[in-house]
Amino acid sequence: MNLPSLSPKAEAPPSGEPRPVDTDPAAGQGSGAPSKEAPPRLYALDALRVVAALAVLAFHFTGIDKATVTNWGVNPRELFPWLFPFTKYGSYGVQLFFIISGFVICLSAWGRTPGQFVRARFLRLFPAYWFSVVLGFVLYRILPDGSRKAPSVSDALTNLTMFQVPLKAQHMVGAYWTLWVELCFYLVFLIVLMKQIDFQRVYVFCWSWLILSLLLQESTTAIPVLSTLAPALNTSLFVSGITMYLIYRFGPDLKLWLLLGTSWLTMQSDLVEHADRLRDELDFDRSPYVALALVTSFYLVILAISLHWFDRLQWRWLATAGALVYPLYLLHEELGWAMIRELYGRMGAWPTLLVTVGTLLVLSWLVHRYLERPAVRLLRARL
Repeated sequence: MNLPSLSPKAEAPPSGEPRPVDTDPAAGQGSGAPSKEAPPRLYALDALRVVAALAVLAFHFTGIDKATVTNWGVNPRELFPWLFPFTKYGSYGVQLFFIISGFVICLSAWGRTPGQFVRARFLRLFPAYWFSVVLGFVLYRILPDGSRKAPSVSDALTNLTMFQVPLKAQHMVGAYWTLWVELCFYLVFLIVLMKQIDFQRVYVFCWSWLILSLLLQESTTAIPVLSTLAPALNTSLFVSGITMYLIYRFGPDLKLWLLLGTSWLTMQSDLVEHADRLRDELDFDRSPYVALALVTSFYLVILAISLHWFDRLQWRWLATAGALVYPLYLLHEELGWAMIRELYGRMGAWPTLLVTVGTLLVLSWLVHRYLERPAVRLLRARL
């Protein structure tokens, strides 16, 4: 859910490794020689992260005709009849996040040691996360949601570690489940960094991880930790993102097209099965094949970025907007629902929605500007 610097370093490849294509638009595509200057920031990925975050926010506030009934007091399908048919698919912004994560984590890890990688991930994840845990704990106490059990003090303290899933503690915020998935991805990717990262190591890792995830689906005696580190659908998405970064860095070839095609095929199978289960068992009003078309469109857009079709996109404000995505994702769910419960009876549906979203955007900027950035500077100096 987070994005490190989006500018890969131009460097000469090790012997026997495919040579990076030129990523400087001014130098011409596909020249085969690495550019002398760092390539431009990938603002298109910032834009996609904003789209993903707003899609998830819209889903939580207007696209669920079950859990949010207790927050609005009325089914959102009735409050937002023309919006609901679109926002009910907003949860698939999470799948977009996972593909982007595969791309940018590979980008950010290139040339780093395991220690440098862990330090960078720690600095990126935890300052805003700790704030959201504290805020969530306070909100449960001062603006309680009567339909859910409030996390205990022990649960809140456990959430500070981000290991609440294996420690069997309640999530302080429902959206934290995706952070655990991301954290497992980082732990698995450390395997690649045990030696100097190069094309072949990453390529073999992707096939190995993808095949392991498929074999675990059929295993009746799978080791639990392996199932946690290689869930089929999420693994396919992460591998797809990594593969598209390799295309971005080294240019497309048949090996990468085969890997990307296989990861898409495994993804579509698991995505349709998952969507069928949500529809049949939980009565979610969503078509599995509309969901598949949506996620496939994510693939196509990120593939276009990896082929350098968006290198000329240089809207600098997207970098600022992208920096707000992580705090917005962390804060929107519990705080947003608390605001909806308090404001809807006084203001009506649309004013409540607009005030809530506006407040969350402002708070996200404040957290990024006055908490995240100073905390990262402070921690970086001491780590």
